[in-house]
Amino acid sequence: MLLNLVAMLKGFVDPRWLTFRNAEKLGGNIRKGEKGVQVIFWKFLPTQSLKEDGELDPDTDATDDKERKVIPFARAYTVFNVEQCEGLDLPNLEVDDREILEMNELAEKILALPVMKHGGGRACYTPITDRIFMPNRATFDNLDFYYATAYHEVVHWTGHPDRLARTFGQRFGDQNYAFEELVAEIGAAFLGAHTAIPFAEMRHPEYINSWLQILHADSKAIFTAAAKAQSAADFVLDKAGIIDCHETPLPAAA
Repeated sequence: MLLNLVAMLKGFVDPRWLTFRNAEKLGGNIRKGEKGVQVIFWKFLPTQSLKEDGELDPDTDATDDKERKVIPFARAYTVFNVEQCEGLDLPNLEVDDREILEMNELAEKILALPVMKHGGGRACYTPITDRIFMPNRATFDNLDFYYATAYHEVVHWTGHPDRLARTFGQRFGDQNYAFEELVAEIGAAFLGAHTAIPFAEMRHPEYINSWLQILHADSKAIFTAAAKAQSAADFVLDKAGIIDCHETPLPAAA
């Protein structure tokens, strides 16, 4: 999520990031004077997965049923966008019509989960009726913006007491409401990453002032929101049959 924000700030279009060593392995290098971004890789590992020097052991079978001591593993890396590099041997990211159709099919699987009614001029999720209301597709500038907006409401849908049981704010402007909107927007971005929806389409500027109030009051709120958004995205992708989150959870937000 943070790398997507950095990309927007610096104007990078390519979503791929790599380390200095990655660039060398791909036959290229980081351009002189370019500055990287620090990210943290972390996961919980059985002790047998670590060598004596603390490095990951690629030969360890982490699926063994034996009882193992599990410890947290974290490491900082400095990464660069591929647009900051030269000479890389990388595939072209241009998407053909067939790939677009496949991504749209995944998006439709996600949108088929909740009860969704079309019509009117406002997108919203109503907890009392447990329904999502969306304007007709033709009213959106493009299909990506339609999906991005629908994903935002689908993440709200995951907060219902029968699902992930998040606390919704009761009125526009209160702290719980603003926090839930932050969760919904981050969760929508995570879903968009799985269906090739550009990060720039995640745009709900009417909530930004409320988000800023939350972040000023608690600098760690963004990470709490990202964790809840991750759970929501996992829930949706699992229910839609896109990934099995019990077997292959999404990576934690950088």
